[in-house]
Amino acid sequence: MELSRVYADPHICILLKRLRELFHRSKPGQSTRCRRRISRISPGSTDARPEIHTIITTEPTLCGNGRLDPTEECEDANKVQGDGCSAICQIECYESCGRCGTGRSCATNVCGNGRLEARETCDDGNSDPGDGCSGDCVTIEPGWRCPVMGRRCAPICGDGRVLAPESCDDGNATAGDGCNEFCELEPTLGLCGDGSLQGSEECDFGIQNNDNVYDGCTTACRWGPSCGDGVRNGPEDCDFGVAQNRARYGNTGGCTAFCKLPHFCGDGHPDVENGEQCDLGPQNGTDGQPCTTSCQICVDCL
Repeated sequence: MELSRVYADPHICILLKRLRELFHRSKPGQSTRCRRRISRISPGSTDARPEIHTIITTEPTLCGNGRLDPTEECEDANKVQGDGCSAICQIECYESCGRCGTGRSCATNVCGNGRLEARETCDDGNSDPGDGCSGDCVTIEPGWRCPVMGRRCAPICGDGRVLAPESCDDGNATAGDGCNEFCELEPTLGLCGDGSLQGSEECDFGIQNNDNVYDGCTTACRWGPSCGDGVRNGPEDCDFGVAQNRARYGNTGGCTAFCKLPHFCGDGHPDVENGEQCDLGPQNGTDGQPCTTSCQICVDCL
């Protein structure tokens, strides 16, 4: 006679079936039946998992079969951990990249990668000195501003220093006195909005300059709302400013350099670089599920 067991939670059930297959723990003649859920969220619920429905499915969904089956978050035709899609087909997250599903770790502690890391004060996307951010990304050079992580620095117009690409600096940022507001000698054919970077302009996208676009260039040729400006806007979860956006994994009261809330064990995202193998959120460590409270796959729980 076929042995069977019915699990009410399909996420737990599917994971158990995948793990039994992965670790060869299934017994001859044994099967697992799962209740399938529909895409409905209870009003006011903070759990993204939908409610239980009464449909019964007996056909196991196989992580690694190259087909995105129900309840799978991803499918890359293998069961390899650390490639962006886990051994149980959960999307993996990589703190160094600031995103999930990249398939690999990102280079860390590298000046010029456009990310503000532990000892850095600036990172303009290169390791060249003399352009506002020092060659080791530790110092903002005198006379420069580096307002946006990963973007070029710009000379400070009006400080009395002439730094290329400035052609003048008369100690103010006023046009009409021979040296304009971008520290270019007057008269000049160069204008903010012509699509060409000149003087102390931070950016210039020409006709695409827009005061209302996140991470865009304003009509004043300054970077618009962006991560690190100290104001939460656009897709940001948080923003305490460039100097304060330094929180890492587990620091739930902080903000990361990518303006996202730091991940932690129990948030429902398996964070590979921080040692997590799985993460079922509030169901970690509860009866009948394969992920422990420390976000490790529990083979003995099967």
